Amino acid sequence: MMTEADRKKIYAALAAPFPEEAIERTDGRVTGRGYDTTGVRTQFVIDRLNEVLGVGGFRAHRTMSVSTSTSAKGRPVFDALCEVRLELGEWRDGTFVVFAEALGDGGHSAVSEADARKGAFSNALKKCAAMFGAGRDAYRGVLDDDASPVPRETELRGQQSPQLEAGGPPGNASPARDRVRVTSKQIQAIWSLVRRAGYEPGQFRLRVRERYGRQIEFLTRSEASEVIAAMTAGSAPSNGNARPVEATR
Repeated sequence: MMTEADRKKIYAALAAPFPEEAIERTDGRVTGRGYDTTGVRTQFVIDRLNEVLGVGGFRAHRTMSVSTSTSAKGRPVFDALCEVRLELGEWRDGTFVVFAEALGDGGHSAVSEADARKGAFSNALKKCAAMFGAGRDAYRGVLDDDASPVPRETELRGQQSPQLEAGGPPGNASPARDRVRVTSKQIQAIWSLVRRAGYEPGQFRLRVRERYGRQIEFLTRSEASEVIAAMTAGSAPSNGNARPVEATR
């Protein structure tokens, strides 16, 4: 019999933070949505459910509908809507006994019907899982320490954010260089150095934000190069007008 203490333990395990590699960030300019998003990759959410509840410890029932529309460029688009009922439970004498359930809706549009269906189901499933704690920080808006990165039009003009101006310009970065955003290889290099140095990711993010006024994924290439150089030298990023700020180990 599931006790209240058992439920609290399950919730705590489901709600545990995800590793950095589980976080998925999208650029609004690429997706066409006009805004950036941050979430947890679907497979990591599914892995968390399996790890905490055991294989077969949950079931997902879905209802899907698909319609078609036309994009601004005249291309056909598939619009999928999905409702998922996620059940948590256990098997007893061949019967799945549910002890908790959640409903979630998700939508996705794509030029491929298969992609539209997959995206809608993933979105709905993650909303359900978040009700049990898995991936909840994505909906809280606290996966990143900076929920409001520097306005993109400001970055594209090569201007510094107010926070950065207060701390002084980073190195010898020029407006022309600041127009180019950090590359995926630079981000991978930064997190590799963070892990190697034993820094706590959340604290490291805070140090970067204090220094540059934005989160790691919105740095410019020149700023990212400065972070990598500082890490290679054995210190966390400087705050701009003081000694290097050591990250919490």
